[in-house]
Amino acid sequence: MDVTKEQAQISLETIRQVQAQTRRTLAHGGGPLYLIIWGIVWFLGYLGNHFLPPETAGYLWMGLSITGFVVSAGVGWRSSTKVRSSANDYRIAFFWVAWVIYTPLIVWLSGAASDPLAVSIIVSVMAMFGYVVMGLWMWTPMVWIGAGVTAIITLAYLTIPQYVDIIMAFLGGGSLAFIGIYIYRNWR
Repeated sequence: MDVTKEQAQISLETIRQVQAQTRRTLAHGGGPLYLIIWGIVWFLGYLGNHFLPPETAGYLWMGLSITGFVVSAGVGWRSSTKVRSSANDYRIAFFWVAWVIYTPLIVWLSGAASDPLAVSIIVSVMAMFGYVVMGLWMWTPMVWIGAGVTAIITLAYLTIPQYVDIIMAFLGGGSLAFIGIYIYRNWR
Protein backbone atom coordinates (compact mmCIF):
# COMPACT_ATOMS: atom_id res chain seq x y z
CA MET A 1 0.00 0.00 0.00
CA ASP A 2 1.48 3.30 -1.10
CA VAL A 3 0.86 6.34 1.07
CA THR A 4 1.37 9.77 -0.37
CA LYS A 5 3.11 12.53 1.52
CA GLU A 6 -0.21 14.36 1.85
CA GLN A 7 -1.97 11.29 3.29
CA ALA A 8 0.85 10.76 5.77
CA GLN A 9 0.62 14.39 6.91
CA ILE A 10 -3.16 14.09 7.34
CA SER A 11 -2.66 10.93 9.41
CA LEU A 12 -0.01 12.60 11.57
CA GLU A 13 -2.27 15.60 12.14
CA THR A 14 -5.11 13.29 13.17
CA ILE A 15 -2.78 11.58 15.66
CA ARG A 16 -1.72 14.97 17.07
CA GLN A 17 -5.36 15.97 17.47
CA VAL A 18 -6.18 12.73 19.31
CA GLN A 19 -3.16 13.25 21.60
CA ALA A 20 -4.21 16.82 22.35
CA GLN A 21 -7.80 15.73 23.07
CA THR A 22 -6.56 12.95 25.36
CA ARG A 23 -4.36 15.40 27.25
CA ARG A 24 -7.25 17.85 27.64
CA THR A 25 -9.53 15.07 28.90
CA LEU A 26 -6.92 13.95 31.43
CA ALA A 27 -6.29 17.52 32.57
CA HIS A 28 -10.02 18.10 33.05
CA GLY A 29 -10.33 14.88 35.07
CA GLY A 30 -8.98 14.61 38.58
CA GLY A 31 -5.50 13.29 37.73
CA PRO A 32 -3.51 16.52 38.03
CA LEU A 33 -5.44 17.57 41.14
CA TYR A 34 -4.63 14.26 42.86
CA LEU A 35 -0.95 14.84 42.12
CA ILE A 36 -1.15 18.36 43.58
CA ILE A 37 -3.10 17.25 46.67
CA TRP A 38 -0.79 14.38 47.51
CA GLY A 39 2.31 16.38 46.60
CA ILE A 40 1.29 18.98 49.20
CA VAL A 41 0.48 16.24 51.74
CA TRP A 42 3.89 14.66 51.21
CA PHE A 43 5.69 18.00 51.30
CA LEU A 44 4.15 19.07 54.60
CA GLY A 45 4.24 15.60 56.14
CA TYR A 46 7.89 14.97 55.39
CA LEU A 47 8.88 18.43 56.59
CA GLY A 48 6.99 17.57 59.78
CA ASN A 49 8.92 14.28 60.03
CA HIS A 50 12.19 16.17 59.84
CA PHE A 51 11.44 19.13 62.12
CA LEU A 52 8.86 17.88 64.64
CA PRO A 53 9.04 15.29 67.42
CA PRO A 54 7.91 11.84 66.16
CA GLU A 55 4.60 11.84 68.03
CA THR A 56 3.67 15.31 66.75
CA ALA A 57 4.74 14.34 63.21
CA GLY A 58 2.51 11.27 63.48
CA TYR A 59 -0.50 13.42 64.34
CA LEU A 60 0.40 15.78 61.50
CA TRP A 61 0.51 12.86 59.06
CA MET A 62 -2.82 11.58 60.34
CA GLY A 63 -4.46 14.95 59.80
CA LEU A 64 -2.86 15.44 56.40
CA SER A 65 -3.79 11.92 55.26
CA ILE A 66 -7.41 12.26 56.33
CA THR A 67 -7.60 15.66 54.65
CA GLY A 68 -5.96 14.26 51.51
CA PHE A 69 -8.42 11.35 51.33
CA VAL A 70 -11.44 13.61 51.87
CA VAL A 71 -10.30 16.19 49.31
CA SER A 72 -9.40 13.40 46.85
CA ALA A 73 -12.86 11.86 47.26
CA GLY A 74 -14.38 15.28 46.60
CA VAL A 75 -12.26 15.74 43.49
CA GLY A 76 -13.21 12.24 42.32
CA TRP A 77 -16.90 12.91 42.85
CA ARG A 78 -16.72 16.31 41.15
CA SER A 79 -14.70 15.07 38.17
CA SER A 80 -17.01 12.08 37.73
CA THR A 81 -19.81 14.53 36.97
CA LYS A 82 -17.66 16.22 34.29
CA VAL A 83 -15.92 13.27 32.69
CA ARG A 84 -17.71 10.15 31.52
CA SER A 85 -17.31 7.39 34.10
CA SER A 86 -16.36 3.84 33.37
CA ALA A 87 -16.61 0.52 35.14
CA ASN A 88 -13.00 1.07 36.25
CA ASP A 89 -14.04 3.89 38.60
CA TYR A 90 -15.26 1.44 41.23
CA ARG A 91 -12.28 -0.85 40.78
CA ILE A 92 -9.95 2.10 41.28
CA ALA A 93 -11.74 3.14 44.46
CA PHE A 94 -11.66 -0.43 45.76
CA PHE A 95 -7.97 -0.70 44.88
CA TRP A 96 -7.20 2.30 47.12
CA VAL A 97 -9.42 0.92 49.89
CA ALA A 98 -7.46 -2.34 49.66
CA TRP A 99 -4.23 -0.33 49.67
CA VAL A 100 -5.28 1.40 52.91
CA ILE A 101 -5.89 -2.02 54.47
CA TYR A 102 -2.85 -3.86 53.12
CA THR A 103 -0.19 -1.20 53.64
CA PRO A 104 -0.49 -1.05 57.46
CA LEU A 105 -0.69 -4.85 57.48
CA ILE A 106 2.60 -5.03 55.56
CA VAL A 107 4.18 -2.53 57.98
CA TRP A 108 3.00 -4.56 60.96
CA LEU A 109 3.97 -7.97 59.53
CA SER A 110 7.41 -6.71 58.52
CA GLY A 111 8.14 -5.67 62.11
CA ALA A 112 8.88 -2.12 60.99
CA ALA A 113 6.08 -0.52 63.01
CA SER A 114 8.47 0.60 65.78
CA ASP A 115 10.82 2.39 63.35
CA PRO A 116 9.26 5.66 62.09
CA LEU A 117 11.71 5.94 59.17
CA ALA A 118 11.00 2.38 58.01
CA VAL A 119 7.24 2.97 58.26
CA SER A 120 7.62 6.15 56.24
CA ILE A 121 9.66 4.42 53.55
CA ILE A 122 7.30 1.43 53.28
CA VAL A 123 4.19 3.62 53.07
CA SER A 124 5.83 5.88 50.48
CA VAL A 125 6.99 2.99 48.32
CA MET A 126 3.53 1.42 48.57
CA ALA A 127 1.97 4.74 47.51
CA MET A 128 4.23 4.81 44.47
CA PHE A 129 3.27 1.20 43.77
CA GLY A 130 -0.30 2.49 43.66
CA TYR A 131 0.74 5.17 41.15
CA VAL A 132 2.38 2.52 38.97
CA VAL A 133 -0.77 0.39 39.06
CA MET A 134 -2.90 3.42 38.15
CA GLY A 135 -0.51 4.10 35.30
CA LEU A 136 -0.87 0.55 34.00
CA TRP A 137 -4.65 0.82 34.15
CA MET A 138 -5.29 4.38 33.08
CA TRP A 139 -2.49 6.74 32.22
CA THR A 140 1.04 5.58 31.36
CA PRO A 141 2.90 8.67 32.72
CA MET A 142 1.80 7.60 36.22
CA VAL A 143 4.06 4.55 35.81
CA TRP A 144 7.04 6.84 35.28
CA ILE A 145 6.04 9.18 38.10
CA GLY A 146 5.69 6.24 40.49
CA ALA A 147 8.93 4.62 39.37
CA GLY A 148 10.85 7.92 39.51
CA VAL A 149 9.71 8.82 43.01
CA THR A 150 10.39 5.23 44.13
CA ALA A 151 13.95 5.61 42.84
CA ILE A 152 14.31 8.87 44.79
CA ILE A 153 12.97 7.22 47.96
CA THR A 154 15.26 4.22 47.60
CA LEU A 155 18.42 6.19 46.82
CA ALA A 156 17.81 8.65 49.65
CA TYR A 157 17.11 5.88 52.16
CA LEU A 158 20.18 3.86 51.15
CA THR A 159 22.65 6.73 50.86
CA ILE A 160 21.66 9.50 53.28
CA PRO A 161 18.88 8.25 55.56
CA GLN A 162 19.31 11.19 57.96
CA TYR A 163 18.06 13.52 55.21
CA VAL A 164 15.45 11.26 53.63
CA ASP A 165 12.57 13.36 55.01
CA ILE A 166 13.87 16.61 53.52
CA ILE A 167 14.60 14.88 50.22
CA MET A 168 11.12 13.34 50.19
CA ALA A 169 9.50 16.69 51.01
CA PHE A 170 11.14 18.47 48.10
CA LEU A 171 11.82 15.74 45.51
CA GLY A 172 8.92 13.41 46.37
CA GLY A 173 6.13 15.80 47.34
CA GLY A 174 7.53 18.63 45.25
CA SER A 175 7.75 16.53 42.10
CA LEU A 176 4.19 15.21 42.51
CA ALA A 177 2.81 18.72 42.99
CA PHE A 178 4.95 20.21 40.20
CA ILE A 179 3.88 17.55 37.68
CA GLY A 180 0.24 18.05 38.69
CA ILE A 181 0.51 21.82 38.28
CA TYR A 182 2.30 21.43 34.94
CA ILE A 183 -0.40 19.10 33.57
CA TYR A 184 -3.21 21.26 34.94
CA ARG A 185 -1.82 24.46 33.41
CA ASN A 186 -0.41 23.20 30.11
CA TRP A 187 -2.74 20.44 28.99
CA ARG A 188 -6.06 22.24 29.37
